[in-house]
Amino acid sequence: MTAPDQDVRWSGRHAIVTMPDEIDLTNSGDLDQQLAAVVAQSPQTITVDLTATTFCDSAGIGVLARAHQLATANGGELRIALGHSPVSRVLKLIGLDQIVPIYPDVQHSLDGDASSST
Repeated sequence: MTAPDQDVRWSGRHAIVTMPDEIDLTNSGDLDQQLAAVVAQSPQTITVDLTATTFCDSAGIGVLARAHQLATANGGELRIALGHSPVSRVLKLIGLDQIVPIYPDVQHSLDGDASSST
């Protein structure tokens, strides 16, 4: 990612942040900064779109956890659009799916219809 905001779009006070195909130590710092910058704009809700992400290591999980902490500290909510991404297994193994609402896609997140992505 070269431009920190190139993968952010807005629907009112709802920010949708599209994640890259792979999240690991090489790009987690940039993603952490990007999500912090989005939180600083005080959205009501942030949806992290992982539907096209095929790999996420522990550095990426840390980014998601920090984004959740920042969003909730600012009175907002972090949601994850997951679809059929293989990342769902990692989120379930570490229990992040118990803390952050998971949606099958961005549209369901925008609509507010939570559902399990089992």
